[in-house]
Amino acid sequence: MIIYLVRHGESEGNKKGFYQDPEVPLSEEGVKQGHIVVGRLKKHRIDIIYSSPMVRAKQTAEIISDQLKIPIELWENLKEIRNPSEIWGKPIENEKIIKIRELARKEFLKRNGRYSDEETFDELDKRAKGILEHLLLHHKEQNVLCISHATMIKMIICKAIFGKDLTPEIFLQLREHFWLKNTGIIVCEYTEKWGWTLVAWNDTSHI
Repeated sequence: MIIYLVRHGESEGNKKGFYQDPEVPLSEEGVKQGHIVVGRLKKHRIDIIYSSPMVRAKQTAEIISDQLKIPIELWENLKEIRNPSEIWGKPIENEKIIKIRELARKEFLKRNGRYSDEETFDELDKRAKGILEHLLLHHKEQNVLCISHATMIKMIICKAIFGKDLTPEIFLQLREHFWLKNTGIIVCEYTEKWGWTLVAWNDTSHI
């Protein structure tokens, strides 16, 4: 089985530099990126498309689905990590917001701790585990395209590689040092001999 994980196109939040809620749409550039990435995906056999229901991912998936003629199945588990709702719509570089993020990070390291209403490490870990288990159970002989978000994609890859040994510390190292651009393609393959292997990371040669 091969999984193609694609980050959504540029959103208005990415463009303007603020923390996003689920309803933030693609920017004009993000729509263009969605059309461009289809050219790369057409070169591969894809049997099914899953997408996060968040607007920016869903819009990207709809562009891809329309051209590949493959229907989309929305999947809650592919949503982006839930940040504290009090920072939604706020500038990423704002000093007060940076302080909140630092406090939330300390809680995240406790596995089940939280600063306010954000998602914990254990909750995110459970979602990634559920994604991988579902794919192996239902799509082991297929090639699957998943349209998701930067942090969630990184968690899926971490879970595939480290399994039950994944810790918040390991995850945050990868999250903070492995960059993933809009419409970047990640390829992950599962075989009986090797289990999960990472074949390609952040392939953006199409843009």
